[in-house]
Amino acid sequence: MTTNVRTATNAFINIFPKRETDKKQSDQFRTESDDAVIFNNLRFAEKLFPNNGLMLCPVSHSGSKYVSESCVPIFGHGYETLMKMDIPDFFAIVHADDLPFVKLCLEFIRSCEPYDPETHRFTIYFRVKNSDGKYVHIRNENIAVKTEHNSYLYLMLFSNVSNDEKFFQVRLEVSKNIKGVFSNVYTYNPKQPDKVITPRQNDIVRLILKGFTNQEIADQLSVSIYTVKNHKQMLFKKVNVKNSIELANYVRRSSL
Repeated sequence: MTTNVRTATNAFINIFPKRETDKKQSDQFRTESDDAVIFNNLRFAEKLFPNNGLMLCPVSHSGSKYVSESCVPIFGHGYETLMKMDIPDFFAIVHADDLPFVKLCLEFIRSCEPYDPETHRFTIYFRVKNSDGKYVHIRNENIAVKTEHNSYLYLMLFSNVSNDEKFFQVRLEVSKNIKGVFSNVYTYNPKQPDKVITPRQNDIVRLILKGFTNQEIADQLSVSIYTVKNHKQMLFKKVNVKNSIELANYVRRSSL
């Protein structure tokens, strides 16, 4: 196990520490342990989130392994492979460049305690390698559902956003239930290398990949053509390419 995999695994486990010294909080947010209740709620969650892959948190629910079949096309791994994965195995398929920053996001979640798991959701964006050796862009939302026992079901929702939102930075979004609607209240962007593409540059890259000219990109983003040209020059320097074609090829390779 590499150092990065080990530290990310530990950071994930530490989000769900043993709370023998804090019985009041442990009782308040205790994990549902009744298998029948767990799987009834899982079936409901699958209907509620039909477009997501669904997993039980392997730390909170260490005695009940669950991976929905919808995870297969999202991760690009067979069902048996996913079922056999333990926590280190999962982090081993995370892109090596993303792994240290995923760890920082997990540590940030830990620093947010105490919080009510039912009213807060944490979503991390990162890349994982599928069985073909290609990288896919993953959105991982962590939620808690209160059961009829006033206990909690801790779920991990996954979606493959490769076709909708190619990103080049790991980030964490914190959402809070405000008047019945979960709204983003904070975005944590762990500091990453300067060569990583910024959100505005990401917009420009996305349009380059679609074959847009500088003027068309400027019109799409409501900026001047000179702004587009300046961003492109910075992009060329960051990733060590000479033109838009090489930049597009670089972006495609980084997603493979």
